[in-house]
Amino acid sequence: MTNFKEILRMNSSGEYSQREIALSLHVSRNTVARCIASAIAHGIEDPVPEAMTNEELASLLFPRAERRSFTSSFATPDFERLAEELKKPHVTKKLLWKEYLDANRNSGQRIYSITQFNVLLNDYIESHNISIRRDRNPGEVLELDWSGSAITMHGKVPGVEVKCHLFVAAFPFSGYFYAEAFPDEKIHSWLKGIADSLSFFGGVPVILRPDNTRTATIKADRYEPELNEAMIELSEYYRTVTIPARVRKPRDKNVVENSVGFASTYIVAALRNQVFYSLNDINNAVYERMQELNNEPFTKKDGCRSLLFMEEERQHLGPLPSRPFELFKRARAKVAPDYHVQFDKCFYSVHPRYIGKEVCIRASVYTVIISLPSGEEIARHDRGIFRGQRMTNPVHIPQEHREVLGWSGDKFRSEAYCIGKNTHDLIDLILSRREYEVQSYRVCRGILNLKSKVGKQVLEKAAQEALSSGVFSYKGVKTIAESMILKTTGLEEETEIEDDSAFFLTHSDCDEEGLK
Repeated sequence: MTNFKEILRMNSSGEYSQREIALSLHVSRNTVARCIASAIAHGIEDPVPEAMTNEELASLLFPRAERRSFTSSFATPDFERLAEELKKPHVTKKLLWKEYLDANRNSGQRIYSITQFNVLLNDYIESHNISIRRDRNPGEVLELDWSGSAITMHGKVPGVEVKCHLFVAAFPFSGYFYAEAFPDEKIHSWLKGIADSLSFFGGVPVILRPDNTRTATIKADRYEPELNEAMIELSEYYRTVTIPARVRKPRDKNVVENSVGFASTYIVAALRNQVFYSLNDINNAVYERMQELNNEPFTKKDGCRSLLFMEEERQHLGPLPSRPFELFKRARAKVAPDYHVQFDKCFYSVHPRYIGKEVCIRASVYTVIISLPSGEEIARHDRGIFRGQRMTNPVHIPQEHREVLGWSGDKFRSEAYCIGKNTHDLIDLILSRREYEVQSYRVCRGILNLKSKVGKQVLEKAAQEALSSGVFSYKGVKTIAESMILKTTGLEEETEIEDDSAFFLTHSDCDEEGLK
């Protein structure tokens, strides 16, 4: 608020001009002049009593009654009636001003401009704390937000969890909404949610109205919020505009706020007891609940959200482009000897002929595309979610290469069974923990090679300990085996063990018969 007390103090000192006062207090010269003139007119002199607040001084300098007397020569609108009219559908202030203009054109009184008309009407609405219904035209605005609640996705490794957040988009006119779960609330997920929602609705609204979230804006401002480049790029691609809601003004997007709460209760809470192991499973369940809620009948009027949208709103949407918008994250990487490249803490396979070569990586929310610098695509994978996750296409390891190495799931199981039942169970469990067995080959090869270093008996006992302790890594089994050697005297020299028909087969039996 303008510091009127300081304006009067500086003016009464006689040391400052009105220009200097304005520059010092960061106000306009007109404000300074009006304050001084009003103080003279009302007999207010400096020093102002210390107990008087700046707000009280302002009410003395610029009383509402004075403004009313000043405007008495104008045709006075019926603000009470106008406020009620604004609550009706499709009624705007501009329409009311035109009606006021027509009604008083021949009255002989002065007519307010549309700017002053809106100022006076807003003053009346705020002073009487009136809630005005905002105009909801079909297909005009799509409101966007994140749900504060999350759905838990469990990893295949015990104890690994990801909190998936719900993106919600809703139309104020029909209440028809779209919801989708994402593993985070980052910019890629936000833009993917908008693109997916527009594809679901089958068209583009005139305005996208997000909250002042970091994924949409760089700087929040009530009048001129600054959008980030990605949001501007999406708006241009879909030929729409993005107008964020005002800061701390929930009425600007009350429909999506209600839809978010609605989704949190009837989607997130409803799925709280289900266990999900993939994002696809979560979104299948979310989509099913979303469709049920959109088709649920209204309580105070006929129809439902989906029916109202299809019959009255969808035809007002703009056309969709031929392909959905995607914002790709780009990087370069070198193909490692195990046919994989690392990106964002996950690993993705390519054909082994590209080992040692540099490749280009483009990643969207769901997809990772690997190509050569020339632009030729050489691999495409679903994007990994968990840290260290390996996304491997089995065809990237040629059959002849696997045969030369002697690496296969059956080969490892057969070799492990020749060592002992516990070793076989451990290897079998390690192979089954990955989506593709080939992702576990290195671990299996390392564990089985321990036989030549510690002997069958120690490896079998180490496997038993690993199973009971939940250790499924090469380093973990190696540590257990080495610890056993240190505790057991003379065990280091043992290279073979006595035949035990209860647990072991001879090498010849394994070679001839394999597993039975």
